[in-house]
Amino acid sequence: MEHQVRAMTFGELKKIISDLEKNDQVSENTKIFIDTGWDSVQELEPESVHVEAVKEFKVEDELTKEWYAGFSLVEKAEKMNANGAEEPAIILRNLY
Repeated sequence: MEHQVRAMTFGELKKIISDLEKNDQVSENTKIFIDTGWDSVQELEPESVHVEAVKEFKVEDELTKEWYAGFSLVEKAEKMNANGAEEPAIILRNLY
């Protein structure tokens, strides 16, 4: 059995933004954060949004023998043994 987390599409993001625009609690000055599971949330810097190429890879869990799929930036694809087709993706490069 193969497992893969479903990635949000640009169309879904546009729908979310459209819904947010209708929310009275959201204004042009509302900040955007990422909840990483730690005690604080992480800021999303405006310069962190880019379009970059990614490739799909698969990895087998050594204990369960189940396969998990994910994506890697093309620049790191060889390390991940990625063999999927190269495709453009919106990347949040929010590196501290």
